[in-house]
Amino acid sequence: MVVLAVDTSTNVCTAALMKDRGPAHEISVEVRSGHSGRLLPVIDTLFGLSPFSKEDVGLITVGVGPGSFTGIRIAIATARGLSLALGCPLVGANTLDALAWGALPSALPIMPVIDARKSEVFCRLYAPDGNPLTSPMNLRPGNLGEIVSDETLFIGNGVELYREVLSRTLGTRFQEGPEHLWHPRASVLGRMALLHVSRGEYRPAQPLYVRPSDAALALERMKPGEQR
Repeated sequence: MVVLAVDTSTNVCTAALMKDRGPAHEISVEVRSGHSGRLLPVIDTLFGLSPFSKEDVGLITVGVGPGSFTGIRIAIATARGLSLALGCPLVGANTLDALAWGALPSALPIMPVIDARKSEVFCRLYAPDGNPLTSPMNLRPGNLGEIVSDETLFIGNGVELYREVLSRTLGTRFQEGPEHLWHPRASVLGRMALLHVSRGEYRPAQPLYVRPSDAALALERMKPGEQR
């Protein structure tokens, strides 16, 4: 089965094509001003570089977050459109899970931290074998001392942003992972999807926001008579 995997949950746009256990064809580019209009050209370039055609794709998987609300929506909308056009199933993948899987095998527990803005991170603690120990969380980096009790491998783009506070708060419990583990890779999402589908697990491609968006919070604050 050929799988197309995409993720724009963070400041990296990543897409990959692979067939079963074969090598992955992957493009990952840093995006500084938003993903709108960028994902489809990356996918087109990927098909041009790989031996696969769009008609070969039998499964699409998309990173559902947590992460950038706009990025999540762009990736899911694009993946849904491609799924309909190509007539193939679409499954979702947790972006934090993908970061953790990308760090396996690990001798330490794994803590991916994704920039959530507002001086917060999206995070989830994993055992060294990649099994999750907590639900996805939205925390201030300084509060991670309440979650992390042992020496732990920290990965994700939140590491660079909050290195100082993590080091000060956690001491030797904070072990910084290498930069190549700071961003999700579509090839990892694809491997995850192939494994899940082989087990009969079709995970929905629904956004995982973890916290309400600013628009949702503003709507909640509006009085009933003010809603339009």
